[in-house]
Amino acid sequence: MTAGSRHTAQVTTATRAPDDPRPGPGASLRVGAWVLYDVANTVYSATLTFLFTSYAKTVLGGELKGVGLVQFGSMVLAGLLVPLLGALSDQTRRTRAYLTIATLACIAGMAGFGCDFGGAWLLGCFFVANITYNLGLLFYNALLPAVAPAERAGRVSGLGVGFGYIGTLAVLVVFLPPAGTRPDFFGTAATFLVLAMPCLLLVRDRRPPRSGSTGTAMRDAVRSLRQTLRELPRHRALAWFLLGNFCLVDVLNTAILYFADFTTEVFRAPVAAGSVSLFGHAFAGNDGLTSVLRVTGFALNGLALPFGILLGRWTDRAPLGVMRVSAIALLLALIGGAAFGGESLLGYLLTLGVLGAFGLSGIWTAGRKMVLLLAPPDQTGEYFGLYGITLKLSVLGSVVYAFLADAYGCKPAMLAQGVQLLVGLGCLAMVRLPTIKSCWTLP
Repeated sequence: MTAGSRHTAQVTTATRAPDDPRPGPGASLRVGAWVLYDVANTVYSATLTFLFTSYAKTVLGGELKGVGLVQFGSMVLAGLLVPLLGALSDQTRRTRAYLTIATLACIAGMAGFGCDFGGAWLLGCFFVANITYNLGLLFYNALLPAVAPAERAGRVSGLGVGFGYIGTLAVLVVFLPPAGTRPDFFGTAATFLVLAMPCLLLVRDRRPPRSGSTGTAMRDAVRSLRQTLRELPRHRALAWFLLGNFCLVDVLNTAILYFADFTTEVFRAPVAAGSVSLFGHAFAGNDGLTSVLRVTGFALNGLALPFGILLGRWTDRAPLGVMRVSAIALLLALIGGAAFGGESLLGYLLTLGVLGAFGLSGIWTAGRKMVLLLAPPDQTGEYFGLYGITLKLSVLGSVVYAFLADAYGCKPAMLAQGVQLLVGLGCLAMVRLPTIKSCWTLP
């Protein structure tokens, strides 16, 4: 990405990083384990979308402000921590150990959702689970070079994004409860654990450590991070990408958290009146509303699965183009969701479902590829830490949605997310990617 990434391009093709993921015994198994972790952590995001938010709204007296504020606080703290922890993982190379700790803490928080100790306890568990989930994503993303060379990183990332939505489908099939019943949070936590174990056991950061003690590593990490942050203003294309990614992911984080609540609210009255149908099938009553949520969830996440896989090859060729097109698709999905929500279930599925699935898959898949284009092999964790800032601090939309939904309704809250998308598209328009010759070339 212009001069800021030319240090990556200057490495000769004969040079191999210590963790060069060339084909060998167990290579496919490690790729499968890495991809399976994406299925695992999607169980968490699906739990938030389809189980936690509606349940928390009931526990908290029908308001979303508490959820939005905890989302904001946990993501801001994660955003402050990820650059330092990314640099630390580059120094110690203990990426798998850090991922294990973050994963287990997140699972513990998820299990805590199922304990009936009141609203404060529920929000506290949400804070713990959300911050550790997002820190875990840093270490998980930093392990991508350990399972895929750069020229295949888009495809492997796309496999993770695509197959990851199987986790959402599993939550919809197995754990989505009938209206008015308590969700099985213990079951979703156990599912996360089982699916995450192969990655925690088989995938490791194979780079040799730079520092001895953790204290030395921390000091070196702080020094390295300071140097990287001082250099960032000189890399204009990188700065534009990070700002644009911040805006786009702001909308994604909001969509993940509030999709089920939005769908339920806009279709509640029409379903109660018996006026919602799809291809001759009518939806009515509480069971009808649950069925509408299941159908829309299947459409969004079922399509995101093949989109993520198919977009992988395009991402390897043109990651910036994928991000731009995905942002436009997501903008159209918001407009369609507000226009057809409660009016036409088919229109809702074709806009918010189809276009939303494309936007979700494309932004996640291409973002990781672009980071690998920028990051030298020995600073992967640190650059993913900077990328992680844009992921974790992208929480303004969730707070805006919560307050607007409580004050004016969910449709104005949904349309307000279009502002961030337009700003993000403007930032991406400023980014130019040079042709970069990979330093991870396979024999």
